[in-house]
Amino acid sequence: MYLAITQALEKPPTFAELQALAAEHDVRINGNELAGDFCHPGPEQPKVTGHYDFQPNGDLRGDFTGQVMGKLAGRFALTTGNAEIIITERSFLLPEAILKSTLSAALRDFCARFGVAE
Repeated sequence: MYLAITQALEKPPTFAELQALAAEHDVRINGNELAGDFCHPGPEQPKVTGHYDFQPNGDLRGDFTGQVMGKLAGRFALTTGNAEIIITERSFLLPEAILKSTLSAALRDFCARFGVAE
């Protein structure tokens, strides 16, 4: 199962911007401006975990695994001009249309915060 969601993005967030956003949403980051791990809401019973890497050009790439009506897994890329979430695994209990709609709205909100590419 492969599902890609993309949105225009002026520029990827910096590590400091990512830390501020994470704090607002109870996401814990264990890492630095190069790479690290994240989890939500906490390491004792995470619903979502993942890894991120900042590339030398400022792009941000990573992967995640979560429990949303079953397993949800994928990867993400935030680059100058484009934000993309790719779902590589999802539970059959989670309808594709609902997942796509929910993730599209969340990605649109995220990109609006960091500037939508013209």
